[in-house]
Amino acid sequence: MPSRLSAEAPSREERQQFLERVQRQGYETGYKGVRITKTGERFMIEEATLWQLFSEDGKLHGQAAVVPRTRDI
Repeated sequence: MPSRLSAEAPSREERQQFLERVQRQGYETGYKGVRITKTGERFMIEEATLWQLFSEDGKLHGQAAVVPRTRDI
């Protein structure tokens, strides 16, 4: 499932704001939110960190994330 669809519809705006902060600042930590698996099960991610990945010449190659904790809801 594409990452943008893993957030519930009401939470997609919050997720988008988080991604925009990462783009401006280069990273953000402490994010939490409800996500949905491709089978429709809901779970909470907690204390996530997301950062931009750049090559040595400054080209953006994408993003990486660490989600140290999840829990069933």
